[in-house]
Amino acid sequence: MRESTSDAVVPVLDPATGQPLGEIAECTPAEIDEVVALAVAAQRAWRKESALVRAEKLHEAAQAMRRLLPEVAELLTREMGKPYKESADEVRWSVTATDYYAEIGRHDIGHVVGPAVAGQMHYSVKEPMGVVVVVLPFNYPLVLLCWEAIAALAAGNAVIVKPSEYTSLTTLKFMEVFEVLPPGLVQCVTGGAAVGNQLVTHADTHMIAFTGSVPTGQAIARACAETFKPHLIEASGNDPFLVMPSAPLRTAARGAAFASFLNCGQVCTSAERIYVHTDVYDQFAELLVEEAAKLRVGNGLEAVDMGPMVSAKERDRYERILARAVEQGARVAHGGGRPDGPRRRDPGHGRRQR
Repeated sequence: MRESTSDAVVPVLDPATGQPLGEIAECTPAEIDEVVALAVAAQRAWRKESALVRAEKLHEAAQAMRRLLPEVAELLTREMGKPYKESADEVRWSVTATDYYAEIGRHDIGHVVGPAVAGQMHYSVKEPMGVVVVVLPFNYPLVLLCWEAIAALAAGNAVIVKPSEYTSLTTLKFMEVFEVLPPGLVQCVTGGAAVGNQLVTHADTHMIAFTGSVPTGQAIARACAETFKPHLIEASGNDPFLVMPSAPLRTAARGAAFASFLNCGQVCTSAERIYVHTDVYDQFAELLVEEAAKLRVGNGLEAVDMGPMVSAKERDRYERILARAVEQGARVAHGGGRPDGPRRRDPGHGRRQR
């Protein structure tokens, strides 16, 4: 890890307390060019390694994730707010994904198909792309990194990670697990849209993996289309939850609460639209309010079910959505404001200003 020479920095705040955790740099164009050059050089050597050697190195990275779990999970909770258990679960999912893709890369390197004409043999061999850029969101910065980066590494690629500004400290810490790999093979650069744009459009990056908002996904797709650069884009969701009269309503209500409030609702597969049959609507609504009332809200390092939203920006956006719903006739059955935090000296993104 090296310190950026950039004068442009972004403060990182604990969303539960509002207190500063540190700051991240907006990496300079020259630094990004240097990172890409290092990745290109590292990938040339990495692709020559056997799939078995690559798999063994990635399994070593998975072991490092296990060792770093407590430290990384605590930092993730402090930086983006989710309860510690959810942060620890995410590290465990990252371990599983790493071990899985290590084995996929070792076994799935091509295949032989039957001849179409006597005496012929047809086969396919899978070749690495080169340098893969992974642009990450804040909600699951580690497991999404591993789903994409480990698969790329197992196939013989180098990886450059551009984390969300809200989870850059956690991602930088997580980079320690890749110290078992050759230098320059996995790198992380911090910053905002300008950094991401330079990585996406750089002549020496060869594939883009992005998870995030629809507008940014569209912009990346357009940029990649200019040079036919392969890209993998996952741009959020708007997921329905259906409740029919045949459903066990208590179970359905618990499921709806889990699907709505996991990670403070900051999940691409969250239940964002709940459709309930008129025959069971009143009963289901009552049960869902009961389930919501059970949730313990607070600092993710304490005994809570839901932490704060990742930032004041996201909290304010949610409050505008709620206010518009009330204006249009919605009735607030539980909550409706920021919960007070009697044990909190400083208000965070889920707390009421005193």
